[in-house]
Amino acid sequence: PDPNSRYSEIGTNLHLEQLKDLLITYNEYNTNLGYVQGMSDLLSPLYVVFQDDAITFWAFCNFMERMERNFLRDQSGMRQQMLTLDQLVQLMLPELYHHLEKADSTNFFFFFRMLLVWFKREFEWDDVLRLWEVLWTDYLSSQFILFVALAILDKNKDVIMTHLKQLDEVLKYMNELSMHMNLEDILTRAELLFRKFEKTIDMIDKKKQLISSNDSTASEYEKDPLPTISPELRQLLSRKVIVVHEVERPPGAT
Repeated sequence: PDPNSRYSEIGTNLHLEQLKDLLITYNEYNTNLGYVQGMSDLLSPLYVVFQDDAITFWAFCNFMERMERNFLRDQSGMRQQMLTLDQLVQLMLPELYHHLEKADSTNFFFFFRMLLVWFKREFEWDDVLRLWEVLWTDYLSSQFILFVALAILDKNKDVIMTHLKQLDEVLKYMNELSMHMNLEDILTRAELLFRKFEKTIDMIDKKKQLISSNDSTASEYEKDPLPTISPELRQLLSRKVIVVHEVERPPGAT
């Protein structure tokens, strides 16, 4: 504790108390959502950068507009992202996906925390700030965070496929990547994977158009059908931010 803080006697410091006050204020501001564990990870970098309670609070409120779906009580927002990641890995890294299936690891639960708080606990402080700046641009996709996750898998696929055979081994390895990843490499790889994803979607669409207009071509693809591109995958090409709000709490709910 800061010895000069008015909170020093109770074992805390002024900044922690201010963060708590900001989260309590948000709990009153967004009464449907309230406070959910993990929000402090999203608030603290804003607090450190702005060093102003009012600016920090309103920045956090705007950040939570896009992040609220991560904290829904029924976890539908997180489940949707995990499902989309599952489909993305199947399409872009099919050999790795097949290996993860055999290792009973295709629930991708090891990415849950990473996606929940935008890799806040996986990278060094300065790298977190840079990563968030990249993600806020929505330059390629409003869900570019999933390509960051895909890039991490791509970077480590050889180790996973060669040495990791069980779920607990995959979980342990992925968890231990925290603070041991090069952000520059991951971002570069993520952009390359996005460009490849774009081309893959375009190629599949063109082939399907060709098949639909040519009966002889259609018969050639019957034995080896083209991958199905779900609406969730197509949405990854959009820069429009997905906003989902928590439903109104019933009277008397806490």
